[in-house]
This record gives sequence, C-alpha cells and structure tokens, in this order.
Amino acid sequence: MSHALIADLGGTNARFALVPIHQYVPQEVRVLPCKNYDGFFDAAADYVENCSISMDNIDAVVLAIAGPVNQPVIRFSNNSWHFTREEIQAYFGEGKAVSLLNDFDAVGHCLEILSPEDVVVIGDKTWVDLKAPAWVIGAGTGLGVSCVVPQDNGPNMILPGEGGHVDLSSCNELEDDILRFLRARHKRVSAERVLSGMGLENIYEALAFREGIEKRLTAPEIGEALKSGNDPIANAALEQFFVFLGRVIGDLVLSVESRGGVYIAGGIVPRYVNEILNSGFRDAMQEKGRMKEFVSPIPTFVVMSEYPGLMGCACYASYLVSKA
Repeated sequence: MSHALIADLGGTNARFALVPIHQYVPQEVRVLPCKNYDGFFDAAADYVENCSISMDNIDAVVLAIAGPVNQPVIRFSNNSWHFTREEIQAYFGEGKAVSLLNDFDAVGHCLEILSPEDVVVIGDKTWVDLKAPAWVIGAGTGLGVSCVVPQDNGPNMILPGEGGHVDLSSCNELEDDILRFLRARHKRVSAERVLSGMGLENIYEALAFREGIEKRLTAPEIGEALKSGNDPIANAALEQFFVFLGRVIGDLVLSVESRGGVYIAGGIVPRYVNEILNSGFRDAMQEKGRMKEFVSPIPTFVVMSEYPGLMGCACYASYLVSKA
C-alpha cells in the first residue's frame, strides 16, 4: 500500500506520522522535541529509522512548517532549523512527490475532512457557507493565520501570509496599559506578542505590573494557577487573551468576508474550551462599530482534533499523488 510521510514542524515540537494515501487519520505519530535535534534531517532520520514502513513504500512527503515557505532558505519562526527545498527533495529522493506547506496552510487543508465531532461551536451556531472563504487561526509557540478559499475541483486554495505578525490595537484603558507595557520592551507589539504561549505570559506580567507586582509566570505555571483557582491575575490574563483573540479575528473578518467561518486551532485554546465559551471572546470579535452586523453572523469554531496539521498534510498528500 502506498503511504505518505507527513510532518508538522513547529517551533517546539516536530510531529511525524505515516498515512495511507487517500486516508486521513495519522498513524505511528511521534512527537519529537526540536531542541533535541541539531536540525530537521536528524529528527527525520530518527523517525524514518524507527517507523514500520520503508522509504520504498512512501510515495509522497508533505511537511508543514512553522514559518514562510516561499523563500530560498526556509527558516523557522521560533527555532533555529533551516533547509532548502532542494535539500529536502535530495534527502527523500528525486522520485518522491514532495511538498512544503506553511503550518497553518496545512490546518487549512484539514477543513476539507473535518467532521462536526471535530469542532466546538463558539457563540450562536449560524449558517456556514461551505463554498465561502474561511479563516484558520491558532496560538501555540507562535500565532498562525491562514485564509482558506474552497475549490470545486482540487485542494483548498490557501492564501499565504504571516498574519500573526500584524500590529495589535487596543480598545480600552486596560488594553492601552498592556500595550504600553509591551511597547517599552518590544517597541512594536504584534498580535503574536499576546496570542501565543509567550503572549499569555506577557499579558500576565503586564496585568501584574498594573497591580504594582513584578511577577512573570511561564505558560505552564499559568495553567497550573488556573487549575488551582487561587490566582486572580491568571484568570484575568486568560480572559484578556480571549478578548485579544476576538479583536484580531474580528479584524480578519473585516479584511475577508469569511462566511465559511473562523476555525481556531493551535495548542492553547482547545485546552480551555469551557473558558472561551464563557469569556468575552465573541463580544470582542463583534465590537466593530458600524460593522458589527457585518461581523456578527460569522461562525467560529474550536478545532478539537489532536493533529489537525497532520490531517491537512494527509489530505494534501492524496492530491499530490493523484496529480503525479
């Protein structure tokens, strides 16, 4: 049976898997910490040498990469790995169909195969136009964004970009204070500065400073504080995280009328589904002045699948082999 080797290469972890062509459930998934390897090829060799399928039975290789892929040298946004397309092709063999996708392009391809059980609706469930554009956004080590345009024939068209690095705006005095605090450190404050693991830490530190406390917790420590329920700053930080997420998503919807919905992936939000359901997320998304009625009908979903990037790679691999 023909297989694809698929990988979702992030800033913290590299997730490798195998999947039979025209199937979409990743098999033999291994999560390899990027810091344990000098580069991609060391991690790939570790996976290939220990998986059950020989390279002779692999017809396609699809890699999802946390960073821009339309560059002569592909570099990761949040780790030191780098390589060229030519190096990837030579490593796996000239006879293999190889494709490199931005990590959130891969999540965009998974929308073709998601089931209703794979998502949680946030806010009122509204009508989704499956032929209309959709946004995918997700906070983890960084902030990924992609715009998905469904096609009648062939894979979804994913519009490339680095939307996680747009400027962040504020809408009230509390947010003014957070941005002022972060500007003193970073000069320019992008959306990723608040919508990522590091971003949650930044929000916590800024809110603590506002209370006259010099304190910064790591994202896992904030998670533990949220579980214990004895740290009001942690609760306020998560709430503000969701509010900022709503503001950024509302801006995306104003940029492209995404009647296909907005899908929230990444490593953070799926951990806190109950919290986002009870947060000011939707209100912040819809607070667009005269354009509120334009934004309000757009449905939003949390993607709960464990490996949406790998699923998107598997979906794209099937198109890649069919085209070959």
